[in-house]
Amino acid sequence: WISWTMPALEVGTVGGGTSLPAQHACLECMGVAGGNREEPGKNAKKLATMVAGATMAGELSLLAALAANTLVQAHMKHNRN
Repeated sequence: WISWTMPALEVGTVGGGTSLPAQHACLECMGVAGGNREEPGKNAKKLATMVAGATMAGELSLLAALAANTLVQAHMKHNRN
């Protein structure tokens, strides 16, 4: 199994840039736009979980590429050198 700790992850679902059209649309798509009246902080916690999960998936993919020795070939193939 794999675990991930991100102790200083700060996310927000209200205020700041969350009212901008593109950002608000993304938050709505994920079901975390705005505050949660019944359980304050629930949407932010859900968003933080999504961010951590996506980060873990990226790290796992990186580890797999390193283990298979394909990282350099992938970067060269996609012109990311």
